[in-house]
Amino acid sequence: MRVWTVGTSSAVPTSDRGLAGNLIEYDGERILFDCGEGTQRTLMKEKLGLMKISRIFISHWHADHFSGLLGLIQTMELEGREEPLYIYGPPRTEEFTEKILDTGYFNRSYDIFVEDIIEGEEIVGDGYKVRPFEVEHGINAFGYSFEEYSTKKANKDKMKELGLTNSPKIGKLKDGETIEWDGETINPEDVVEEMPGRKIVYSGDTEKCDNLIENAENADLLIHEATCLHEMIEDRKGHTSALQAGEIAEEANVRKLVLTHFSRRYRNEEEILLQEASEVFENTELGEDGKKFEVKPHRPE
Repeated sequence: MRVWTVGTSSAVPTSDRGLAGNLIEYDGERILFDCGEGTQRTLMKEKLGLMKISRIFISHWHADHFSGLLGLIQTMELEGREEPLYIYGPPRTEEFTEKILDTGYFNRSYDIFVEDIIEGEEIVGDGYKVRPFEVEHGINAFGYSFEEYSTKKANKDKMKELGLTNSPKIGKLKDGETIEWDGETINPEDVVEEMPGRKIVYSGDTEKCDNLIENAENADLLIHEATCLHEMIEDRKGHTSALQAGEIAEEANVRKLVLTHFSRRYRNEEEILLQEASEVFENTELGEDGKKFEVKPHRPE
């Protein structure tokens, strides 16, 4: 699984940061979360497989989170896309998307399916699900949790103890069958462990809120807005400071925090946002347009 912060500026793009966009690649499928201005240029520049995007999730309908949608959709048509595209978002997503698609003159070479979703729904994919959850931004707004399904994996140390290294019978154990090996009966629980899948959470735009912390719990990677330093947060209603992003990561017990959605006032000084968040949560990195993060599978300890 690979994750890219595609666009990392808030409200207004800068010369080196486009507006909100994040991409997850999972088992060959590409899923886009938000599509701000500049998204498709970064996708092209970094060779991130624009045409392979199957689903787009919009966090909320402020322009910096959807302003790249029309251009992306039209480029897919001009490049001869035939596979359907699925777009999801909070209430009124279907209405707003239809208005975008009715702007200008162009043909559609592929089907576009749009769905308004609510908290509690699950969008199911091949080996994963995406769960929307409500956040506090002053309008209908979601964060999203991408969750890989749990898998059964053999503990290599236990296999070695039993002399089962590379045995084809491991597959039977994973299927829940008991096997005979070297005169002994081996049960699945002797070797096989249920491993939780990987979890990626994207906050969208939000104030610090309990629902976000609960839904981000134990995430491998939390991509969270850090619009400003904490001293400015009273003037940024519906947003989160870098300090608060660190607090959320700490309280949710995530493994890594990636900061994004930086106000242009911090252009070329984003390190001060990183410093503020890192004082609370050490394993924090700055998002950059096109920056890649690898999320490795969970293994038995």
